[in-house]
Amino acid sequence: MAQKAATLEISELMQFLRQELHDLPDERKPGNNRKYEVEDAVMAAFSVFFTQSPSFLDHQRLMKSNKGKDNAES
Repeated sequence: MAQKAATLEISELMQFLRQELHDLPDERKPGNNRKYEVEDAVMAAFSVFFTQSPSFLDHQRLMKSNKGKDNAES
């Protein structure tokens, strides 16, 4: 008998990733280079792999061609 694949909502995946990334060490010295958290940088990198697009703009163009609208318009 074949097993049914488990499903995971994107909101659950994002919550899991944020929880796991929250306690990453930040070895940077205090200053302007600490404007963004390490967690945010990793999430940004993950988004490139998740969307399978080389850039945010490319993903927006693809979304507009598929759905007639993109997130950058709002």
